[in-house]
Amino acid sequence: MNPTGPPTPGPANARRLGRLCVILALAAPVPRLTEEAARAVEPGFRAVTVDGKAAAGRLESLRDGTVVLEGPGGKKHSIPWKSLVLLERDATTPLTTADREQLALPDGDWLAQVALLATTETSIDVQSDTLGKLTIPIECVLGFMLSPPAQSADFESLRNRLTSEPRATEVVWLKNGDALSGGFLGLTEQRVVVRVEGKSVDLDRSGVIAVGFDPGLAAYPARAIDAELVLRDGSRLGLVAPILDDGAIKATTRFGPAIKVGLGEIVRLRARSASVVYLTDRKPEQADYASYIGPTRPFRADRTVDGRPLRLAGLTHDRGLGMQSRTILAYRIEPGDRRFQASVGIDERAGPLASAAFRVLVDRREAFRTPALSEHDAPRPIDVDLTGGKHLILITEFGDRGDIRDFADWVEARIIR
Repeated sequence: MNPTGPPTPGPANARRLGRLCVILALAAPVPRLTEEAARAVEPGFRAVTVDGKAAAGRLESLRDGTVVLEGPGGKKHSIPWKSLVLLERDATTPLTTADREQLALPDGDWLAQVALLATTETSIDVQSDTLGKLTIPIECVLGFMLSPPAQSADFESLRNRLTSEPRATEVVWLKNGDALSGGFLGLTEQRVVVRVEGKSVDLDRSGVIAVGFDPGLAAYPARAIDAELVLRDGSRLGLVAPILDDGAIKATTRFGPAIKVGLGEIVRLRARSASVVYLTDRKPEQADYASYIGPTRPFRADRTVDGRPLRLAGLTHDRGLGMQSRTILAYRIEPGDRRFQASVGIDERAGPLASAAFRVLVDRREAFRTPALSEHDAPRPIDVDLTGGKHLILITEFGDRGDIRDFADWVEARIIR
């Protein structure tokens, strides 16, 4: 019996029909976003200024020493660079985990999630998904990880060793637990070559965890930076002369090459000027510790007291002080220092038993105090007048349960001048 409907296409007809659909789809006009819609999908930023005020909106301009944000209703906020503390994304953007190769640089700079390609006698080539290919002078390198540990605690421990552990020579850490001291000779796609006791040793790259260089020899060329850039992949870089160009930040790195990075990859752009000095760039005049139970632990710069990234309310901070109760830090107030600003709270890794209180004194006058805070409490902002003072004193006090896991964070601790 013959079917009454149209014939079913055979395989050849089906292929022709599929090709025709593709051609029609490609020929169809592509809908374009209106200028207003395009602006709506651009990432928003929050600007913090030295007077403690904030403005939010789309980054419209960064050029000639001025930042311009366009807020709701088209309202423009024009901020001189010398009055800016930082620009940060107005969403809680966590940094990604480390599962690729990493490169350590001086002054807290770090290239994360990269591929280390090869070295010459004077440089190392690095491929970054975000920044592209970079050629970095060897004298600017503190070390690198070829096989970052999977566990975050192990990763942070190795990172601390690379960036702050004293070394008189290069050190190669191997997966078999050995460590070789000597001189770094080169890196290829398959091999790591070092000199140990006067002999060249050729290592399989897959068996190497990390290589640390002599930190006394690692340094940038002498040049002032204008900004610090923090990216979603965990990278941080000091920049010279950043500008906004076609939806991206263009700047020169401290080690030489220029970069261009899209705004969507940026977590934080911190202005560096004479108006802002971070306490991590000053040494305390005095540091005192008192233990409730167990040993005391000294404060740490830009890390928690146990060496992890500072995290408050879902955000990772690359600037700040990590303390444990009871810790007292005293800083000399220098001529021109006007205000002290920070945000304080219990690090989100501390757990439910953690508790600590925060105090700020200017000489003998108490200028700021919190009750005992836990990990569930929102960070508390600080903005203290330093006029006429001689000493700024930061105190992390015992909370409700002594000093049990009281990872106390003073993030963005800075002096306004």
